[in-house]
Amino acid sequence: MSVVALVLAAGRARRFGFDKRQARLPDGRSLLQAVLQTQLQACDAVIALLRPDDDWGQALCADLGVEVRLVPQADEGMGRTLATGLSALLADEASGVGPPRFEAALVVLADMPAVQVGTVQALIHAFQRHGLPACPWHGGRAGHPRLLPRDRWPDLLDLSGDEGARHRLDWSRACRVEVPDAGVLIDVDTPADLDG
Repeated sequence: MSVVALVLAAGRARRFGFDKRQARLPDGRSLLQAVLQTQLQACDAVIALLRPDDDWGQALCADLGVEVRLVPQADEGMGRTLATGLSALLADEASGVGPPRFEAALVVLADMPAVQVGTVQALIHAFQRHGLPACPWHGGRAGHPRLLPRDRWPDLLDLSGDEGARHRLDWSRACRVEVPDAGVLIDVDTPADLDG
C-alpha cells in the first residue's frame, strides 16, 4: 500500500517577513529541505506543490530528487493547493503515465520541520493496518501531517481558500496515532519560532 507525501509549499508566508522556507534551522538546513528530507526517508514518493515562479523551490527539489507539481492558483489558498495535488495524482493514474497508483497521500505542511521520521512511519503503519485516515496526536492534541486514503480524495477536489481536509472529513473517526513527537504541533510562522 504505497503512500505519497504531498508537501504543501506554495504559500507566500506573509507573516514571516520573507520566504520562510529558506530560513535556516540550527543544523544549517533550510526549513523546506528539512521537511522534504523527512518525507523522503519515510514515504514511497514525495511531491512538492510549488508556485510557478518558485525558482528556488524547484532548484532545491531537483537537488533532492523530489518531484514538483506547479500550482497556478496558489493564491486561492492552501485548500486549492491540496486539491491541485490530489487532482494531479488522479489524472496521472487515469492517463496511464506517471507514478504508480498510490493508496494514500500524506498531507505535509511545509512549515513543520520538527516532525520526525518515526512519526510519519507510524501514520503509514496505522493506515496499512486499518485503511483509515490517520492523524498524529501528542499531549492530547491532534497535529500534522495527516494521512488521506485514496478513497477520500474525490471529496477534496473542489477545496479552495484555506479550507483543508480537516473541514471535510470526520477526523473523530480517523485512526488516532499517539506519538512522542511534539513536532506534530509546531509550525513556523515567525522567525522567533525557529528558536523553539
